[in-house]
Amino acid sequence: MQLSEFIRLYPLRAKSLAWFFGAGTSASAGIPTASELVWEFKRKIYCSEEGYQISLFNNLSNPAIRNQIQSYFNSKNEYPKENSIKEYSIYFEKAYPSARDRSDYLMQQLQGMQNSFGHKVIGVLMKNEFIKLVFTTNFDKAFENAAIDQLKTMDKFFVASIDNTLTAIQKYHSNLRPFITKIHGDYFSEKLKNTSEELKQQDFQLRDILFHSCISNGLAVMGYSGRDESVMEIFNKALDQSTSFPNGIFWFIRTGSNPLKEVVEFIDKAKSKKIQAEFVEIETFDSAWAEIVKGISDLPVEDISKLNTNYFKRTNIKLPDKGTKYPVIRFNGIEIEELPSTARLIKCDAGNTKEIKELIHKSKADLIAIRKQSGIVGFGSDDEFEKVFSTYGQTEKDIFQIPESTINYDDSTLKGLLTYGLLKALTNNKPLIDIKRRNRYLVIPDPKMINDPFFEPLKKVLETPLTGIIPKTSIKWIHAIEICLQKKFSTSFLVISPTTLASKTDNQLERLKIAPFIKECTAKWFNNKYSNILDVWLDLIFLDKKEINISAFGNELKGFNANYKLKRESAFSRTI
Repeated sequence: MQLSEFIRLYPLRAKSLAWFFGAGTSASAGIPTASELVWEFKRKIYCSEEGYQISLFNNLSNPAIRNQIQSYFNSKNEYPKENSIKEYSIYFEKAYPSARDRSDYLMQQLQGMQNSFGHKVIGVLMKNEFIKLVFTTNFDKAFENAAIDQLKTMDKFFVASIDNTLTAIQKYHSNLRPFITKIHGDYFSEKLKNTSEELKQQDFQLRDILFHSCISNGLAVMGYSGRDESVMEIFNKALDQSTSFPNGIFWFIRTGSNPLKEVVEFIDKAKSKKIQAEFVEIETFDSAWAEIVKGISDLPVEDISKLNTNYFKRTNIKLPDKGTKYPVIRFNGIEIEELPSTARLIKCDAGNTKEIKELIHKSKADLIAIRKQSGIVGFGSDDEFEKVFSTYGQTEKDIFQIPESTINYDDSTLKGLLTYGLLKALTNNKPLIDIKRRNRYLVIPDPKMINDPFFEPLKKVLETPLTGIIPKTSIKWIHAIEICLQKKFSTSFLVISPTTLASKTDNQLERLKIAPFIKECTAKWFNNKYSNILDVWLDLIFLDKKEINISAFGNELKGFNANYKLKRESAFSRTI
């Protein structure tokens, strides 16, 4: 189901839908997700047991580092498989065996948290009785704060936790709304529960409230991966009843992501019982609620005005005067003067982004595209779009306006589209190759042209060959740059990071040698050398120009091209 479809039906079902929120809803407020915490726990365990300095593995977004850590756990029989539903509780308990330490750890994670725009919308909808039941596995105070911000007094809502279960069941049946249930308890509670055995023994009354809600209401799940066996057990137990989820199940997932096997099985099981059960793709927690609230027509004007103020609020901090002395820091970001503002929109009955990309790959088409609510959005030849996506039947061509705020959000699929477009533009008509690995965007020299005079300055500054084989392995390596888009102080930047890239391998023993080798290669790039390496890469990109206009496709393209204008100069800091 598209988010737009959910928005149309939500006002009709709002008062009979219970919301279930997981750690993903707090990510926009600066709180790590369950998946991020799992990798943090793995890192701590791995480094302590193998005697590594933990700072060597700080970049957990690096696939090579993750592979090295995961290979260690794969070699042990005592740990669950990667992405198993049991990972969070087992690794948390292994990293911090003491319940008090686990409580203190979570408290540290929650310090400095501020409610995001999505939480503010939820508060407004609680106040106006469009959200009555909230269940959450989160330890933070986000939903309580959202409620108190709008309702002003705790007499108008109730928070059920493991400290007040007897009162909670009474309040639930008395129909007091809004009603917030903290399935894993509050992190201030002495009875905090978050390990595998504790989850299995989770307080019966709180689970009973969730169970009865599933019997009598619909269910909307957001920011929750389904990693807790105790919660999934309740969902499936409700499905086993003669009647349950009378107003449907709506499980929100990030665009392009794959839900856990247990979640897919739950949705399929519900469908087999003739219950409306849908996956709803969204960009982020905040952007989803920004769209949902638009579909409710009878909210007070003053509430909407306050939300809009929060949504568009910018902090104006006076910057210090420009310095005049010797530069002390060089930044690896260059200014992007122009980004694509429009793209091709194909309206058709297409699948998700993953399906779209697989179809492009299978067709060997020169296109860049993603799936949005309104249709397929991308860059490339109109003839190619028609050729590839005619398989969906009747299509309609339109223009997609790309919002200026796109690159503000690291997890935006539109930002990924623009980044990949820029990646192709940087390599267009040059002896360079673009590579995308998961969330990494990289440029490497074309191995077939490695001896081209074009690369002589790069060889000279690196003082090594541009490519080779990692010793005692069959793994190839090559020098590269990684790019990303960032926006700071209303200016867009292309951030360029020189690095070394290794080829993929299925040999786990060889894979363990990748991260140490790459670290050894790049550890010698101290300030001056790193600056010189960056300069050479900029020379390869800009040639002799101070500004360039580049495109992902040829200038003769009949369709929508991804066009960019870049400035050569990178910034330096100066002392006052």
